[in-house]
Amino acid sequence: MKTFSRVLSVCCVTALCSMPLSASAGTFPSEAGSAPAGTAVPADAESPVVVSDSGCSMPVAMYSQSDPSWAGYLYGGRDPMASYGCGPTALAIAVTSLTGQSVSPVDTAKWSYANGYFSPGRGSVHGLIPRGAESYGLKAEKLAAITPDSLRMVLSADKLLVLLMGPGDFSDTGHFIVAYGYDSSGCILIADPASPERSSVTWAAETLISQLSKTARDGGPVWVLSKP
Repeated sequence: MKTFSRVLSVCCVTALCSMPLSASAGTFPSEAGSAPAGTAVPADAESPVVVSDSGCSMPVAMYSQSDPSWAGYLYGGRDPMASYGCGPTALAIAVTSLTGQSVSPVDTAKWSYANGYFSPGRGSVHGLIPRGAESYGLKAEKLAAITPDSLRMVLSADKLLVLLMGPGDFSDTGHFIVAYGYDSSGCILIADPASPERSSVTWAAETLISQLSKTARDGGPVWVLSKP
């Protein structure tokens, strides 16, 4: 599939795995951890991140675009979710995890199509993430300074990151993933809509940053999603 600067084409490849996690498919449990110096975790958060000496993360609902419940659903009435649905699936992971609402990838795919964020044969327009998140009552912001420390600082504050990956371990073209924490060594915990295997290992922040999309629009390639 050809790359297009305003949309995402899904074509994932096998990941280079690092440190395995114990979490299984479904809901990733919180992993204890410590926030970097100078960061703060909101005391009044309803579902705060867990902070101790071994990392920092929040629980997330892990959806797979290949789940039999919707793998064959035709995104936009034509493209199967299993191949083209990482955008709606990443959005559903974030919305469900942050709001407590039961929002499925089919729900977000329908919203995407109805609001003009579906791109036939390519996937999702990048604006799906910020506009879709806002439609479900979340706050969406651009992460302007993308560094390993900035990723971990955001993840220490009861927020999620949606990353648009470019060519590399995650895709030949483009792919949305969700970051929800980090471990004691600072490696990032991710929920990859297309791969339980990639979701089961931690990733060096530098690796993720080096593979971010260079053609992201609408505030990408890293969006910060949080409760208002």
